[in-house]
Formats: sequence, structure tokens, C-alpha cells
Amino acid sequence: MAVARVVPIIRVTDIRSAIDFYASKLGFVTEFRDSAGPGPWYAGLSLDGNHIHLSTFAGDGALGTAVYCYVDNVDALFDRFRQAGLKVPSKPESPVEEGPVDQTWGMREVYVRDLDGNTLRFGSPISRAR
Repeated sequence: MAVARVVPIIRVTDIRSAIDFYASKLGFVTEFRDSAGPGPWYAGLSLDGNHIHLSTFAGDGALGTAVYCYVDNVDALFDRFRQAGLKVPSKPESPVEEGPVDQTWGMREVYVRDLDGNTLRFGSPISRAR
């Protein structure tokens, strides 16, 4: 028996706003959305065949979590996000949130924060980046 796939669950406070952010700014597609009556809400999204779940259930993680996403070309992906209207913070103390940065561990990375402070970290090996 083998694990077929791992899907991170990201806690959010407002499912509609979160889905809008992930879809309109990052290109995710909503696969399903479900609720237990008027709430809480749970949704599945995908990007290039990879899945995440968003949840407003109190027991599904903590706000401010991080998920790492390995990508082929972090610069091209970040350009796509910016063309879709992603706004980046002006944070001199965290340049990795403003654009891809070469890290000492051999990855070129960019961090994108959602409306709840959760971070998606996108990275490519430096040898393949750019």
C-alpha cells in the first residue's frame, strides 16, 4: 500500500474571499465547495494538477500556516501572478515576498501570502530557475 497523494488543508476565515484570491490571483481552479449548513465551509482547489483544500473549520489547522510548492520556473510563475493582479507588499525585511530570491539552500523562491496570512512558498532549484 502506498500513499497516492497528499493534500494540505489551509485554514481561512472567509471561504469566498479566499477562493477568489486563490483563483483570480494565483490561477487555482475550484474543484468543489461544501458546507455544514450555513457554515463552516470547505473547498478543494487545484493548480496544474496539484490540490489544496481551504477550510473555515476551527479544527483544521491554524491561520498563518505555510505550504511549499515546487515549480519548474518560479520567475515565470511569479510573472503570471503579477499579470493577474497580485499585489506584493513593500517589505525590505522580507524581499522574498516582493519577488523571487536565490536562497542559500539552493532554491530560488518567492512567498505569496493570502488574506489570512497563510504563505504559499514557490521554489525552483537555482540551476533550473530563470
